Amino acid sequence: MKFSQGLGVILGTTTLALVQYQPVSALTPVQVNDIAKPITVMIGGLDGKGSGVIIAKDGNTYTVLTAHHVVKKAGYGIYELITHDGQKYPMENKAQIVGKLDLALVRFTSSQNYPLAKIADSRTVKEGATVYNSGFPIPSSSNSQQRIYFFITAQITARGRGENLGYDLFLSGSPRPGMSGGPILNDQGEVIGIYGKAEFGRSELGLARDGVQGIPTEKFPKLISITFQKLEALLKAGKWRDADLETRDLMLKLTKQELYILRPEDLKNFPRQELRKMDQLWVKYSNGKFGFSVQKQIWLDLGGKLDGEPDWYGDIILTEDTFTKLGDRVGWRNNDKWLSYNSYTFSTNALRGHLPTGVPATCAKFSGDGDKVNFADYNFDLWCILWANGDGARVRKVLFSLL
Repeated sequence: MKFSQGLGVILGTTTLALVQYQPVSALTPVQVNDIAKPITVMIGGLDGKGSGVIIAKDGNTYTVLTAHHVVKKAGYGIYELITHDGQKYPMENKAQIVGKLDLALVRFTSSQNYPLAKIADSRTVKEGATVYNSGFPIPSSSNSQQRIYFFITAQITARGRGENLGYDLFLSGSPRPGMSGGPILNDQGEVIGIYGKAEFGRSELGLARDGVQGIPTEKFPKLISITFQKLEALLKAGKWRDADLETRDLMLKLTKQELYILRPEDLKNFPRQELRKMDQLWVKYSNGKFGFSVQKQIWLDLGGKLDGEPDWYGDIILTEDTFTKLGDRVGWRNNDKWLSYNSYTFSTNALRGHLPTGVPATCAKFSGDGDKVNFADYNFDLWCILWANGDGARVRKVLFSLL
């Protein structure tokens, strides 16, 4: 495998190149259905018959995302939600409309434990991609009154721009009344849209309709979820290395990076709430020994500055010097050398602030002829970034400023 020298960063006589992030393998349709079925609910009542998807829980109160036209008469009568296990729940009378979209949030109360959908960014799914719809269509035959669960394979055929009520996702397939409000899922079982419109003809912008339209999640970014359940489970079990790698993956996802690299500019708009949540989990399960906030305090104790504060001796020089001292203090360096990732201490015996690091496990080092060698063999490290040219130091400075 050959890489252009321009893809790397020159450090003395050594060239580094980044290995592109390897996408997660697609789940089988059966596996996606196993995720979709327990998060999909049936909605009925008055003249509204549709579907929805469970996206949040607060105590015993669950929040369901659906199409607004399915529950537009909430408050004027009783709507009923039926979960995958056949349990029936009255819907709270008030529906919360999502922006100017044909979407609404409704709620029900239950002591049962239902899984929550993970909402992903729809911009990661392109035309031609296979997606899935789940819901409870209205029977087409007058002989059948029972609505049953359907799981349907489709493809994204087109994307609109500025369609009425947010219906910018065009899908293959035949319209199925009663599926409105149900989730559209990607090949990881993540929700990337809400099924809601089934028409033929042409859209408001003149696009030919395939019969099915949905609202992509990019239209409601505040609901796009990053789940910390896996990170919390790993930390609780004391699996520090796995938790460190999960932290790395979450940070890459939050910044929408496709390469194992984060630069200072990538962190400028990093969502603070998510960063603080990760930090709180690290602090909690390490009894205050690990966490970004722990590292930040050490950084400040060493005289480090935060983003926007002047460094009187030159921003790069002083920041890099503080970063080197931080590496010595938390155990990322030994005998004036940066340790390889495999030499880190993934236990509570580590020095205070040693974790998290977020080092990419599949980063590789390349020799001058482009041959891949084991990155862990070298006393040089990455923290989802290139340390070269002070990027590692400046990333920490920006990161700590967000806490």
